[in-house]
Amino acid sequence: MKMAVSHFLVVAFLLCSCASEKETVAPPPPKPQMPISQELGLYSCPNGQLQGIGTAGDYNLALDMAVSQIAVQIQSTVKSVNISKKTSDVAADGNETITEKFQTKSQVSAEIRNRQDVRVNQTLARDGVVGVVACMERNDAAKPFRQDYQSARDQLVSTMAVHNTTNHPLEKFSSYDSLMRAYANYQNAVMVLQSLGINDEYGEIEADYRKALEGYNDYKGRYKLYMDGAIETEEGRYVFGEISKTAPLQSLNDSCGVGVVLELEVSDPKCKEGGLGISCSEVIALNGKSCSGETYFTLGGTFKGIGRRDEAEAREKLQGNLSKNSFMVEWLKEIDRWVAR
Repeated sequence: MKMAVSHFLVVAFLLCSCASEKETVAPPPPKPQMPISQELGLYSCPNGQLQGIGTAGDYNLALDMAVSQIAVQIQSTVKSVNISKKTSDVAADGNETITEKFQTKSQVSAEIRNRQDVRVNQTLARDGVVGVVACMERNDAAKPFRQDYQSARDQLVSTMAVHNTTNHPLEKFSSYDSLMRAYANYQNAVMVLQSLGINDEYGEIEADYRKALEGYNDYKGRYKLYMDGAIETEEGRYVFGEISKTAPLQSLNDSCGVGVVLELEVSDPKCKEGGLGISCSEVIALNGKSCSGETYFTLGGTFKGIGRRDEAEAREKLQGNLSKNSFMVEWLKEIDRWVAR
């Protein structure tokens, strides 16, 4: 009996001791919370996606900040691409000269046209601060630029179709300039997509573009300015001599395939007596025609000569005044429009 009581007392003492120890142990202090901006960094977007983090006093402002971060990343990605500007010039002998310029251009503003494709990955809120982690797939980020690409591609296709079916010289030159601009815009759109990791098949339209350039090279190789009409006269030697300083000329004795025939017409001098003596005047005209005879333009000019003694002196001064005319400058401006480029 005494043994049982002793055992009970020992157990009771031990239990009391344990309870006393538990009551005297102080709880551990709470761990300090990390700043909300730092904690947001724990919720990264899936690999390869664009990520934006925003903190503000309310959810909408925080989301706006996160979306703006993504927009700036898109802008930075596009701007960091060194856009290669290539210009190609193919000579008549078939040799191609390519010049390449690199320049950085801002292609987008810091905003997202398809904001609805931004996904909220995490939202945190405490102590009056809201934090948002937003994510965006690169394919979604590229959607507006795909639209830009498609528009540029359609424009290039349309421009190539016009260029390939145009034969009038001025329309051909103009369509070539339009083709160069359309291709530059198309290349910009392609490089923007490539900067965002989108690599589609561009080979087919590139092949069509090269074919259009080859067609224009063939056109330029066959295109000529031909001399015709009063070539052997004083007027002809002067007029065609001036033109040949800026544009190569060819005799119409060669076959006329593609180009412009410059036909010079010279009137007989008309002389009459006047108060200062005998005055002689002459009218000349330069007609621009196609090889098939279609008239493109007609340029006219008049020059005079005055002789105090007789008509021979007037005619002599008439020829001398040919080079002092006022019409040749305008003629050269017009002919320059018809030189292949």
